[in-house]
Amino acid sequence: MLANSSKYAIKAVNFLVNNSSQDQKLTVSDIVKAIEVPRPFLSKLLQQLSAKNLISSAKGPGGGFFITEEQLDGSVLDVIVEVEGKDRLKQCALNFENCDERNPCSIHYLIAIQKESLRKAYYKIKLKDLKI
Repeated sequence: MLANSSKYAIKAVNFLVNNSSQDQKLTVSDIVKAIEVPRPFLSKLLQQLSAKNLISSAKGPGGGFFITEEQLDGSVLDVIVEVEGKDRLKQCALNFENCDERNPCSIHYLIAIQKESLRKAYYKIKLKDLKI
């Protein structure tokens, strides 16, 4: 149900939550080695998340990516929506453009409750909950 970009971003954020701090920043190379995601793709995702303040970055010697205490209050859903550019869990499962409550597709009501439950679950998972 999630795009690979969302899966990669969540894996990277999970790694950052558990292995970084303002004093211990991680480079793209560090993260790539740990989670085995293509470097160019991961680099783009990290920059995107940093631009939206879902994670932090610092340039220069000793620079890299990290997560602040405040950012730990963000949700996994925030990461998904930022990476995908939209809330896929609000979209039609069959990708019909005009499927909604007033114009439902054939499976709309069969899975609407489950989709909303999954969306709420992703929203309830805060980044701090990923800490091992």
